[in-house]
Amino acid sequence: MFLKIAARNVLRNKRRTAFSLGVTALGVAILYFVIGFIADSFESVKINLTREIGAVQIADAKLFDNKTERYEYLIPQETLEKIVALLRDDPRVEGYTWTLGFAGLIGNEKGSTLVVGRGLIPGNPIEDYSEIVVAGRPLSNDGTPQILVGRRLAETLNVRPGDVINVATGTASGAFNAASATIVGTIRYNNIAQEGQLGIVNLEFAQQLLRTPGVERILVQLADLDQAEAFAQELKAKLAALEIPLDARPWQKLTAFYDSIRAFWGVFAAFTTIGVFVLVFFSVLEVLTMSFLERTREVGTIRAIGTNRLQVFRIFLAEGTILGLLGGVLGVLAGTALGLWINSVDIRWLPPGALDPVSVRIAVDLSVAVVPFLTALISTFLGTLYPAWKTARQNIVEALSYV
Repeated sequence: MFLKIAARNVLRNKRRTAFSLGVTALGVAILYFVIGFIADSFESVKINLTREIGAVQIADAKLFDNKTERYEYLIPQETLEKIVALLRDDPRVEGYTWTLGFAGLIGNEKGSTLVVGRGLIPGNPIEDYSEIVVAGRPLSNDGTPQILVGRRLAETLNVRPGDVINVATGTASGAFNAASATIVGTIRYNNIAQEGQLGIVNLEFAQQLLRTPGVERILVQLADLDQAEAFAQELKAKLAALEIPLDARPWQKLTAFYDSIRAFWGVFAAFTTIGVFVLVFFSVLEVLTMSFLERTREVGTIRAIGTNRLQVFRIFLAEGTILGLLGGVLGVLAGTALGLWINSVDIRWLPPGALDPVSVRIAVDLSVAVVPFLTALISTFLGTLYPAWKTARQNIVEALSYV
C-alpha cells in the first residue's frame, strides 16, 4: 500500500523526478566507470606481474630484503633438486623455473654502459620474454651465448640483432670475468628506465659469467593466483621441515609497485565515491524538500482523516527509496553500456614511465556494480530522512492552513 502510494507520488512531477534520476544515474555511471577501470587495472597488473616474477618466489630472505653481500645467497644444485621435488607433484603448481641475476657492463669497441642481466631458461613456463621480442628472435637452447637487449639499450650501444657484444661482471668469488654473446633480438620492455639497462641471457651463460652452478631464486606459477599467500606459508613450513634455510614469498610481497598502485587507486576510488555520494545526497535532499513542502496541505488532509505521523514518514521515505533504486539501476545500465563501448573502440593512453600506449579497459560485471548501486541507494535514503521527518511532524491545523 505504502509503496503503491509512493510510486504514484514519484510520478506526479515528472520533470523533478527526471532531474533526480538523471543526477543519480550520472553519478552511478561515473563511479561504475572509475571502479571498473581500477578493477581491470588491478587484474592486468596482477597477471602481468606474476607472469614475470611468478606467483611465489623461493630465495634467501636476505635477497628479498636487499641485505646481501656479494653472492652468498645463491641456491646450490642439491638444494634446488629438493625444492623441485616439493613442487613437481603439487596440483596447484602450473610451472616453475629458476633464474640468476647480475649487474655489470655491456659494450663493444664503440662504447659501454651498465647492464642489469637476467639469466633464465629459454622456453620456461613462466616468462622467457619471447612474446615481447620486436626484432630478431627469442633465446634458444642451442648452447651458444645469447642475449636479448632492450630497445633503448640497443640504441645507446648502436647495435642490432646479429652483432656480438661483450658482457663483464664480478664472479661469485669476487673476481672479474667477461665473455662475448650474440645479440639475438631486442625486446619491448614497457618501462623507460629498465629498457635502457635490461639484458636477458641464457641461464648457462649467466652461470658462466659468475662462475657458479647456483641460482638466485626459484619462480613458481600457480593456477589460482589468489592462493599465493597460503601456498607460500605452506611452502615455508615444508622448507623448514627439510632444514632448507630459504624463504618463500607471494607476489604481493615481492614488489612495492603493486602496493603503491593499489593504495593510489584505492584513495582515488574513495574520493570518487564520496563525491558521488555528496552529489546525489544534496540533489535528492533539495528536490524532495521542495516536493514535500508543496504537499503540505495534502499531508494535513490525510493526517486529519486518521493517517498517523509514522505512516506519512514511511510514505515519503519510500519515495526516496524508489528514486534511489531507479537511479541506481539506470546508472548501472549506463555504466555497463559505457564500459562495453570503451572496450570495443580500444581507446589507448600512455601511463607514466611507459614507452608504449596501453588500452583503456573497463571491467564489466556484477562485482563492479555493487558499490555504485549501494552508493545511490544509501545517499538517496539518507537524503530523504530529514525532509520526510520534518513533513511528517507538521501540525495538522497548520498544514491545512498552509498556502
